[in-house]
Amino acid sequence: MEDLKFGSWIQFKAVKDHADSKLLGVYLMAHYDDRTSKSPYFDSQDIIYIGETTSQTIRKRLYQFSNSAFFRKIGHSGGWTYSDTFLNSSIIDSPPQNLYVSFLSVDFPDPKESKAYIKYVERLASWKFYQKNKTYPICNKS
Repeated sequence: MEDLKFGSWIQFKAVKDHADSKLLGVYLMAHYDDRTSKSPYFDSQDIIYIGETTSQTIRKRLYQFSNSAFFRKIGHSGGWTYSDTFLNSSIIDSPPQNLYVSFLSVDFPDPKESKAYIKYVERLASWKFYQKNKTYPICNKS
């Protein structure tokens, strides 16, 4: 099986500044108390959400996450779960400092191939996480 390489962890607030966030792909979210040097492995117990986007950029999808998670607006079910689980359903002004994201951006010449690969990686990541942890990431609905 291929070795999938996600990018380094970056703070959630820095996603909009990352060039690869302008592409489609799969993203992982985790909490760390300080800037982590851990490599992103999608079966890590630190993962709180595994997501994908095949029709809009990672940046746009994470913007939708933030609207739901931090401002309680419609747009991303994982964001609502994050708000309920970690923020006591409260509205906050900015993302928590300990929220990190890693993504695997995809830009194949054939859009259908990109979509198929993204779906594959997201399902593989979810499966590997489940195999190791015997549950789904806390913000993913089963």
